[in-house]
Amino acid sequence: MPHHRRRRQGTERVKVQPTTPPVPYDVEFSDIAAKAYANLHQKMRDAEARGEMTSSHHTTFRMIEEVVKKVIPHEPINKRFGLSGPLSKFFRIKKGRHRICWAASSEKRTVCILFISETLRKEGDVNDPYKIFTKLVMSGEYKDILGRLGLVGPQVSGYAPQPPIN
Repeated sequence: MPHHRRRRQGTERVKVQPTTPPVPYDVEFSDIAAKAYANLHQKMRDAEARGEMTSSHHTTFRMIEEVVKKVIPHEPINKRFGLSGPLSKFFRIKKGRHRICWAASSEKRTVCILFISETLRKEGDVNDPYKIFTKLVMSGEYKDILGRLGLVGPQVSGYAPQPPIN
């Protein structure tokens, strides 16, 4: 006769109900991000026209497209994507040496992709994507977008953009 285990007194079996996956957020683009995305797409199309079906342009565009269409809409407010300091209300994801930055409103369930780097990440470089994004944010470039999302941007008082270095 098989040996049966006895349940401890006071323990109940709890059935776990499967949860439905959360509805993805709506995704919008700022003008700057839309131009960068279109530029990456055009580079991929140009490579295809030259007969290059597996170029680095394809790889880069596909990586960024996957993030924009699959990753960001499903978990836009995940803390692992959060930035710090004056950019603490923004999020970013790294794909290779490229960066995609966004703001999200959980109340409106909307994400606005603010910046897609077209320059590669190299810390300390003049074209470092974080430096470029910080300048855009601190200059008030995204003030209207953040207002539409119901978010308050960082204080921009006292910030004077530095002249470009030739």
